[in-house]
Amino acid sequence: MDNSGKEAEAMALLAEAERKVKNSQSFFSGLFGGSSKIEEACEIYARAANMFKMAKNWSAAGNAFCQAAQLHLQLQSKHDAATCFVDAGNAFKKADPQARCACVRLLSSASAETTSLSHVSSHLPFSPEAINCLMRAIEIYTDMGRFTIAAKHHISIAEIYETELVDIEKAIAHYEQSADYYKGEESNSSANKCLLKVAGYAALLEQYQKAIDIYEQVGTNAMDSPLLKYSAKDYFFKAALCHFCIDMLNAKLAVQKYEELFPAFSDSRECKLMKKLLEAHEEQNVDSYTESVKEYDSISRLDQWLTTMLLRIKKTIQGDEEDLR
Repeated sequence: MDNSGKEAEAMALLAEAERKVKNSQSFFSGLFGGSSKIEEACEIYARAANMFKMAKNWSAAGNAFCQAAQLHLQLQSKHDAATCFVDAGNAFKKADPQARCACVRLLSSASAETTSLSHVSSHLPFSPEAINCLMRAIEIYTDMGRFTIAAKHHISIAEIYETELVDIEKAIAHYEQSADYYKGEESNSSANKCLLKVAGYAALLEQYQKAIDIYEQVGTNAMDSPLLKYSAKDYFFKAALCHFCIDMLNAKLAVQKYEELFPAFSDSRECKLMKKLLEAHEEQNVDSYTESVKEYDSISRLDQWLTTMLLRIKKTIQGDEEDLR
């Protein structure tokens, strides 16, 4: 489908919006309804952004939403500004990785004046642009006391760091911030989902104690809930594996503690596997270790995280063959 017509229409709208902004800055407009022209410009920028979206020109759409957001801030319309920043962030997430846009300079500018899109450029790819826009939205939402919405957008940023920028430390930081906001709003289920992401990554980064603390905390909370208690065994199993990566004795004591704390853990396949692995490790028996893992995997398929952790433990057994299957 030819999108040139939509783009041309969007460009015409941008020019119209810029004229509105320029006219609002004149002396007479300042006396007679300058703010109304800014409001009109906000609406026109948003229309232009949506036209760019229809043409799949995501970078230009993001830029136009940024312009609208800045004008909303001039008008003290915080909620509308935050909405536009989120729309801009979502557009930038869809942009070509090589696309360049003007949003960073717009966001960092302290000037109240609106700069023409055609005269501003940036040297950053789309993911940092998306992050900058979402962070601006988060600042506004937290200032308004809208912490649940802010938490949601911290998750969006964490996902960008996970999948696009592959910066796990920063992803962890945003998941932690999201969990804090959810906790403050008593959204414990959402907070736990974020914390479990933190624990999973912390363990992969060999920050085992941090992972253990989270798995134990979430597991303890889960076992007291009729709906969640069956998942507690999984959290205690993961905590035990993290203990195992530190020291075998740590793991043995942890398993005993979890059995006392949550008797149902004793009958779980996860607990039985842990005991077999501990025994194999104590005997330095690689074959027994591998066979126990294979037996478990034949019923409950191992995911990448479990495979990684089990391989790390296996490598501490003398003469391991570096393979679980």
